[in-house]
Amino acid sequence: MMRSSRGRTILALLALIMVWPSAASAEDQPATDFGMGLASFVVTVPYLAVKASMAGLGGVVGGFTYVMSGFNKNAADQVWLPGDYVVTPDHLMRNRSLRFTGDPPQSKLSKK
Repeated sequence: MMRSSRGRTILALLALIMVWPSAASAEDQPATDFGMGLASFVVTVPYLAVKASMAGLGGVVGGFTYVMSGFNKNAADQVWLPGDYVVTPDHLMRNRSLRFTGDPPQSKLSKK
């Protein structure tokens, strides 16, 4: 029961930290910067674990696709897409979108 209460408190504090800067003025505020930096670090830890696992799996599947497609790099590029590995304060304040899988490469047909 102690763990559940502690987890709820931490989640409530993180939610408060993420909401608080949106109400702040545009001036630099060290407490807000520190809070957003701390929140981005705390959110990055589990996000990075999931992202690194998916990147490793994507690397294996992309390599398999490359070999099975007759060494066609374009086919492997459709599987292996880069994305953001770190959650920044800009992501938390919605100034920049967080891309888990990245953007697919443009095909030659869509350019014509």
